[in-house]
Amino acid sequence: MIASPLPMNSSLNAFSRVVTKHVLGSQEHFNELKERLAMCEHATSKAGAAALGYLMAMEEKGNASNVYDLVVEQVENERGDAYARTDQIFLAIYRWLDEALKDDGYEKENYVRQFIANKFDRYIP
Repeated sequence: MIASPLPMNSSLNAFSRVVTKHVLGSQEHFNELKERLAMCEHATSKAGAAALGYLMAMEEKGNASNVYDLVVEQVENERGDAYARTDQIFLAIYRWLDEALKDDGYEKENYVRQFIANKFDRYIP
């Protein structure tokens, strides 16, 4: 067996796999993300920048799933008025859905967002 002149670097291989998976496919999404995380350039190390980016993503992910917690909170709140709780549930779902559409690039005037707003209109005070 002939020894390789350069040792295999497992972190470089892992990095290459991530680049292949996430950058070479859709550069548009990658560029948007890179622009949003530009502030991480102020970190003192590359690992620190990556950690900050990861924490920011986890926070955003937590905010996205927060609608479930808001709905459960209203459902379990037996002290409040049932009609007011129902209004709050519809409002939370509408806001979550509208924000998701906005994040996906749909402008406020877009037909899809207008359609959703019109459908929720009579359920939200």
